[in-house]
Amino acid sequence: MKIKGFTLIEMVMTIIIVGIIFIGAGSVIEMGSRGYADSIDRQRIQNQARFIIEKITREIRHAVPNSFNVVSDPLVEKCLTFYPINNAGFYSRNEIDRTLQFVVDNQGARMSGASGDRLTINPSQPSDLTNNSRSVSLAGCRDNGITSCTEVELGTSSTVYSYKVDDDFDSHSISRRYYTYSDLVSYCISSTGVMTKAVGSGSKNTVGDGLDFSRSQFKYTEPTLQRGGLVHMDLLFVNDDEESFYKHDVQVLNVP
Repeated sequence: MKIKGFTLIEMVMTIIIVGIIFIGAGSVIEMGSRGYADSIDRQRIQNQARFIIEKITREIRHAVPNSFNVVSDPLVEKCLTFYPINNAGFYSRNEIDRTLQFVVDNQGARMSGASGDRLTINPSQPSDLTNNSRSVSLAGCRDNGITSCTEVELGTSSTVYSYKVDDDFDSHSISRRYYTYSDLVSYCISSTGVMTKAVGSGSKNTVGDGLDFSRSQFKYTEPTLQRGGLVHMDLLFVNDDEESFYKHDVQVLNVP
């Protein structure tokens, strides 16, 4: 009587063949998983880059003209600073009593009693935004004891207001435009490759990471008679051995 079965050699060979198959299958699965993870990381960096560029672009296009400044420390951080517009409109000038009159939002809204805004006319450089001959504080416009800025009720409904400020400005806008603003905004790239945003003296909030500090930068080109100012952004994102470089220019649309 014959007994059917496997010899030791057949079992060993079977185990070796099955092991080779599993090793091959595992390698294929690992390569697929690694490729998927790499594509997810690549997509994350691209989405982050698009978000950063779009966010900064929108804020730049709603910033006070000529308020841009680039501050760089080659070893610590590279920053772009500017003042966002809180309100913009047109003013009238009374040359007899040397005052300017304007309304908020062009609709006569009432200013906040604790407004920390400043008003500027025809700024030509960032320092004009803190210079009392090119800008004025609106903090006391609702304080009857302050005469440099006064509130005027228009009509009998007391729902429309205008404001008068002393006309101590060195120059004026041809189109009679004014801008109000408050806190300085700073976008900075740190030496660790992290981009942050800070408003005024507030804390820095992370906007993105993975930047190559040495090859990423902000630049600003002053306006000319033919065009407005230009903000240049060179941003290099690094993911392991892969690099994604973005070069983007934003034209400042507002004019004095």
